Amino acid sequence: MSTLAGCGAGETDGQKVTLKLVAADYGDSKANSSQQYWDDLVTAYEKDHPDVEIDVTVHSWNDIDREVKKMVDAGEAPDMAQIGTFADYAAAGKLYEVDDLLSIPVQGNFLGQLANAGKVRRASYGMPFAASTRVLFYNKKLFAKAGIDDAPRTWGELAADAEAL
Repeated sequence: MSTLAGCGAGETDGQKVTLKLVAADYGDSKANSSQQYWDDLVTAYEKDHPDVEIDVTVHSWNDIDREVKKMVDAGEAPDMAQIGTFADYAAAGKLYEVDDLLSIPVQGNFLGQLANAGKVRRASYGMPFAASTRVLFYNKKLFAKAGIDDAPRTWGELAADAEAL
């Protein structure tokens, strides 16, 4: 998942600026919704930057790409979006390049494989924010050889199986 910056970079010149951020929700209930993370982050940011207001809308990660596309199609593109599909926006010249937004030392802190996933024609547009594995495959023959009967079902089992392998 990348976070994209479309506009809003730079100084505010003392005028109130409102930035619209559309973020993905990775929770499966209100109790573990990403909304709290974004609310806390925005509160802290706005405290340090009183001339900036962040308007955050959180959508399920299942729906986020479609919702951002609707906004863009309606002429109401967000300033920043945490989405997975961005190459078409980059190709259409609708995004800032990461080089225009972040210093080289900051970019150097990104994991290379994730940073490379945010590139279109060797230019970076997506900034790594989160990565996940939705599917885990295993080699049944290697597991059997290591004396492991079943696929792991918890992180603890995964760690134990990795040690056994």
